[in-house]
This record gives sequence, structure tokens and C-alpha cells, in this order.
Amino acid sequence: MDTTAELLKTHDLDSLSVRTVTSATGVSPTALYLHFTDLPELLRAVKKRFFTELRDTLTTAAADIPDPSDRVRALALAYLAYAREHVGQYAVMFHAHRRTDAPSTPAPELVEIGWAAFEPLVDAVGAVLPAASTDEVRETSVELWLALHGRAQLTIAMPWFDLPNEPRYVTRLVRQLLPQPT
Repeated sequence: MDTTAELLKTHDLDSLSVRTVTSATGVSPTALYLHFTDLPELLRAVKKRFFTELRDTLTTAAADIPDPSDRVRALALAYLAYAREHVGQYAVMFHAHRRTDAPSTPAPELVEIGWAAFEPLVDAVGAVLPAASTDEVRETSVELWLALHGRAQLTIAMPWFDLPNEPRYVTRLVRQLLPQPT
């Protein structure tokens, strides 16, 4: 699994094969099947690892920040930094299969770990909006994530494009989506 995680930092997910992984590991292709039933199972395990790393990164970024709005900003900046500093992992985490035989919904364990990675942001938004319903907090959190994910994708795909200053962008985004105390 470690070798696969390393390969995915520089290789496209669709180009990865059992032979690529086992060759890089220095074992025969059949050795993979001692640990995983197939390549998709291995890739799910690697994606889970990457989402866990993201969750840990976000949790650390939010630790010890008492002001909820500042915590949301710190989480947003940490999310963007993770995407920028871990381009391969980020691409794998949000990879969309283009094959016609790809499943239309992800494996349940990926949905669960994906939501777990999202929890620090939801918790921080909930702290900014204590009177909001659970649905309102989740919706606002998703809106924030959509904006962050779009920014991250543009940063990765078009590094030459002159995007707004990142901290200023995050501050404006948080102000627009979350009401400030008066």
C-alpha cells in the first residue's frame, strides 16, 4: 500500500495497474492478491489513507484556535495548502472515473472517511452558526467546500492563472458565507 501511495503522487489513477504496483514493489503480480482481492480494493485503501491524512491535517490546523471564524479560515487555508502540497494525493481522492464500467457511487467506506475528513469544517461552521439547524450548517459547509475545492482545482490545473491572493480570498469567502457577529 505504501508503494501505491507513493506511485499515486506522480501517476494518474487510470494508468495504475497491478503490474505497475508490484514492479515498483519488487514482487510478482500475484503477491498483491495475498493482501488485496484486486486493484480497486488496494486503491480504496489508499484513498482512505489520503482522506485520513487530510482529516488529520485539518484537525491540527483547527486545534487551539478559540474564535470560530478564525478556525474556519484556518481550516480553509489548510485545505488549500493540502491540495497544493499533495497534488497527487488530492487528485486521487477526488478522481472521477471516466470509464463506463466504473461504479456510479463510491464504496461506503470511502463515503464514511470522506465525511470524517469534512467534519472539522462542519464543526467549525456550526460554532460560527450556533442557532442554525443541522441542515443549514451542513449546507453552508458544503458551499464553503465547493468554493475551496474549485479554487484548489484551478490552482492545480492552471498554476499560471492569476488567482486572487489566497488568504484574502478565504477571508472574503468566509465573510460572504458566514454572518459576522455585530
